[in-house]
Amino acid sequence: MTPRVLLSAPEDRSRIREIILHSDLFKPSDADCVDEMFSLAQDKPTPDNYRFLSCWLDGTMTGFACYGWESLTQGTWDLFWVCTLPKWRGRGVGGALLCEAIRTAADEGGRLMVVYTSGTPAYAAARRLYQAHQFVHTATVAEYYHAGDDLYIYSRKLREAAKTYEPENGGER
Repeated sequence: MTPRVLLSAPEDRSRIREIILHSDLFKPSDADCVDEMFSLAQDKPTPDNYRFLSCWLDGTMTGFACYGWESLTQGTWDLFWVCTLPKWRGRGVGGALLCEAIRTAADEGGRLMVVYTSGTPAYAAARRLYQAHQFVHTATVAEYYHAGDDLYIYSRKLREAAKTYEPENGGER
């Protein structure tokens, strides 16, 4: 069966928390963070706020994604979370969520998407997912999360920046 990705609804909130807590990757403090992000997204649905997607497979919500436009940039989007329950990994859930986030960002004029993730072995599958979807490892910050846990930054161009005519300098930039 093909994963089905939908905008997350208010009633998905508790399931999103369960997915984080049973992911074998995150702690209760991460679940609290995601829950707060979800609350902000529901309370203030604006273009520059968090956005959530829920993925359904065989009638079960199996994963979610959180992403959004970085408001102090021109067309940069951040992918904050892609999380799939262990039982459902390898069935296209993460890829379906990632593809929908990329599509939405590009459709809304996004030119770049950035992902922060851990460099530990537990996140190797996530890094492979990003690379399989044309994200490039652009930076590493040693021991960012804690000793022995580097931050890996990935990015992907969604479209080229628009060239604009500026009469002051006589042409394109």
